[in-house]
Parts: sequence; structure tokens; C-alpha cells
Amino acid sequence: MKLANLTMQRITATIGVEVTGLDLAGPLAGADVRLLRDAVAEYHVVAVRDQFLSAEQLATLAESFGELLRSPLQRLTDKPAVSTIEDTPERPPAGFAWHTDISWAAELPSLGFLNAVSIPSFGGDTLWASTAAIYARLSADERMRYDLLSAVHAPDATLLASVARHHGPQVAERLRAAQRPREQPLVRTHRDTGRRSLFLSPLYMERIAGPAGAGGELLGRLNAMLDDPNVQMRWRWRAGDLVIWDETSTCHRALTDHYPQHRVVRRCVVRTGRGVGAQA
Repeated sequence: MKLANLTMQRITATIGVEVTGLDLAGPLAGADVRLLRDAVAEYHVVAVRDQFLSAEQLATLAESFGELLRSPLQRLTDKPAVSTIEDTPERPPAGFAWHTDISWAAELPSLGFLNAVSIPSFGGDTLWASTAAIYARLSADERMRYDLLSAVHAPDATLLASVARHHGPQVAERLRAAQRPREQPLVRTHRDTGRRSLFLSPLYMERIAGPAGAGGELLGRLNAMLDDPNVQMRWRWRAGDLVIWDETSTCHRALTDHYPQHRVVRRCVVRTGRGVGAQA
């Protein structure tokens, strides 16, 4: 697809598009915001190279799409909405499993933003999987069954251990106490596209609610679907890369094979008036 100086190139058949011809450092025209927002809704992940943004510029860009959302941890530690994730020999990468950001929170993000500041010479890629593509591959009977289910989400031990290392055990305990397990629909419907997706977050999903979750077999089967390379994209970072993704129709995970090299990225999420609701 090409519009004037703007080009979109699909990354895989199911997820992801790379956009060239945009400068995201300054104020965006309304037409550019709509184009990027629609591209995220359609392809789930949008990547733009050569966007060397400050934290303030990233915040301004994100606010073009919605309200910056501070996570419960950022509020507990009085941190800004734009966070810096830095991996060093002394501070290894977290190595979180597949997840959707703060899926256990009362306020769920709609879009995620990552901007690469310093990238090692090898390793440190990020994977995204389309949970809309996974839902589309289910049988009609499976869809009918999953449409009626919910899952229980909560901060897991890996996250709490990371919080304790970086912010202290008292903060980790405060987060655990404040964020009780929360039920979320297993299937969500995107308000813009009407596409349904599984709301999967293996890092934080404790169980399927009700009798359907007994034994954990269903949860394991659902989570395993994320490992299908046919629903994934893999992004090899370069400094200045900017990636926007739909938090409602994807899961992601960052690889840790760059350790002990230095890696720095900035991250934020927004909540929009558009996006997803529960079941239609």
C-alpha cells in the first residue's frame, strides 16, 4: 500500500506492518493519526524505523491516540507514564513469558508503544502473536464455548519478584495486596473492526473461571496456541524503531538472548475511546 510518500509493507500474513515515510517526532496531522490507528486495528502491530524520540516526544505521540495510562506499579512508585527499560550486566532482562500488559488491572490499556534507544548488536528481539488470528482458527463449537468464559488474572510471582528486586519487597507486597485476582472475559470484540480475539495473557492468567477451568487443561491448551509461528511476527530492533501495537488483540514477549549486552527502550500505554469491549 502506498499513499504519497507513505508506504506500508506487511510483515507476515497474519500480523504486522512496517510503515515508512512518517516523521513521528513532531505533531501529527489528524489524517496520519487516523491512518496509524486504522493500521493498528487492521494489522495489530505497526513498526516505524528511524524515530529518535525523547521521552516527552513519545508521550506526546501516544497522547495523539488516547489517554496515557499509568500502571498500578507506576502509581505506587510515583513514576511517570513513560518508563525506561534498561538491561545491563548488573540488571539482566526480565524474561517475562507471553503476556498482555497489566491484564489484571481494572483499567486495561488499548495500545502499547515501544521506542528503541540503544540496541545491542545481536539478540533482544520481540515477538507478537495475534490472538484474533488464533480465535479465527477455532472451530465454531470452540468459539461458542469460549465466548461465554472468563479467566482469572493476577500479578504473578515473576512480576512480583522483579518488582521486589527493583523497587523493594515492601512495594511488591503493596502491589500484591492491592491487586486481587480479577476476572476478565476470555473473548473480546474490537469495536472498530468487529473482530473477536482471545484475551490471553499466560504470565498473568491463573485459571479459567468456573468448572471449565478445573484441572488447567483448557488454560494450557489456549496458551500453547501462542507458540504457533503462523500467528506470530518477530521484530529485530534497531535504534530509533517505534512500534505501536493493539493490546487487545495480541500477546507479546521480549527475548533475553542479548544478555549481558546493553539495551534501552522506552515504553508507555494508552487507553482510547475506541478499541474493544467485552462480548458484542
